[in-house]
Amino acid sequence: MGRLDDITLEQLHEVKKKTDEGKPRERIIAAIGRKQGDEIQTLAERHGVVEKTIRNWLDRFAEEPIEQAPYDAPKPGRPSKLEEHEREELFEHLQQPPTELGYEQQAWSTKLLVHHVREEYGVEYSGGHARKLMGKAELSWRTARPRNHEADPEQEAEFQETVQKNAQN
Repeated sequence: MGRLDDITLEQLHEVKKKTDEGKPRERIIAAIGRKQGDEIQTLAERHGVVEKTIRNWLDRFAEEPIEQAPYDAPKPGRPSKLEEHEREELFEHLQQPPTELGYEQQAWSTKLLVHHVREEYGVEYSGGHARKLMGKAELSWRTARPRNHEADPEQEAEFQETVQKNAQN
């Protein structure tokens, strides 16, 4: 238990009270469990991670101040092309059908999103990034395949069977 020798259970509970849900809270709960005598293998099973991850979490408490230990260091990355308020506005736009924003399409596509961002914000995004944005907005980027509402379901099923048989040949 050497990693947590300099930390009391009370200190861990205090940090836990100040920590929101998510990975930081999981790390504190694991540290509390270890301080109470739980085995690393037990903690790994409980938290759904491998033992090495638990050891890494506990090492944080030995190497960093207790208030910082549960949190990841800021990760470097390219700054966003959109300001935070623009990004929020874009996600609001994506929750509306494109027709409400003056487009003819009924559903968002990556091409339409790239066009919209270029026109509204003067920013160029790739199709791949548009897919990521749509995913974050919880939208599907797959192409909608329209169905004829007047189609006969029995004939449609028969056609699908024929297509599948032909595909096997």
